[in-house]
Amino acid sequence: MNKLEMVRWKRVTLLSFVVFCLLIALLVNLSPLAASTSTITIYPSDDTYVYAYDANGNYGSSSTLQVGRYNGDDQYERIAYLKFNLSSIPDGAVIVSATLKLYDSSTASINIKVYRVMEDWSESDIKPSFDESYAYASVDSGGSGSWFEADITELVEQWLDGTYDNYGIALRAPSSSTYDQFSSKEDGDSGKHPRLVIEYVEPNTVTQTITETQTITETQTVTETTTVANTTETQTVTQTITTTQTINNTVYSTVTTTVANTTYTIYETISPAYGNQTTNYYVDLTNQLMPLIMVIGVICTMLSLLLSATKGR
Repeated sequence: MNKLEMVRWKRVTLLSFVVFCLLIALLVNLSPLAASTSTITIYPSDDTYVYAYDANGNYGSSSTLQVGRYNGDDQYERIAYLKFNLSSIPDGAVIVSATLKLYDSSTASINIKVYRVMEDWSESDIKPSFDESYAYASVDSGGSGSWFEADITELVEQWLDGTYDNYGIALRAPSSSTYDQFSSKEDGDSGKHPRLVIEYVEPNTVTQTITETQTITETQTVTETTTVANTTETQTVTQTITTTQTINNTVYSTVTTTVANTTYTIYETISPAYGNQTTNYYVDLTNQLMPLIMVIGVICTMLSLLLSATKGR
């Protein structure tokens, strides 16, 4: 290697080292974009079923929930109802998923649809109306010993955002020729009780405190009259009073983002820190990588110009 080639090699090596250091520094400063989730399992406050053949019957104390028809006959149809209390989910939480789970205790396998109940009810007084125009889920049961699982994320979101009142769900098998049965909350084995498993992202409340200092100056003039030995002396005293007041204003800032075609309201920090916050991952990732891409472009251009400048020497 001659002297000229050695000089070129040293320049390229030095420039490559600088590029490497810049890349490491930028990657270290990138903020993590993970949003942590919480999972909660909620058991029904009420569950029962109705039997068309026994219109006045009360099955709230039964250890099973029955759905479907005996021999395909409408007069022997069973419809199950469940209600869940969602008050333990924080206000403003973003629902990731909501899955209804029922333990199948019979050998039948039928298609079951999940509907929204439209009026309040209790186990002792049951036969509420439900919206049959829209099924939130349509799932085939798996037979004895399996878990029937239905995704009702959409309905849970509507309950929590106030679109509908939470009166629970109805399970019906509109076209079944037989009926299936599941363990109710009265089953002696608590491990088989119905449940609603909800995964959600908690809202983060971040406040910004703005301190304002105001100085108020007041001037007071006091006239004092003193009489000594038949002589009256008048003195005028001017006093300046300065008062400093500190006012703390707490500002709450919110931002609306779209996750999976659903709009949620989450809280925004003053200095972006993504830790436990829900955010649009790909938009933020693009915004953070843009400076890195620009720096790489500039460095590559400089490297190209340097090589071009030294090529002929």
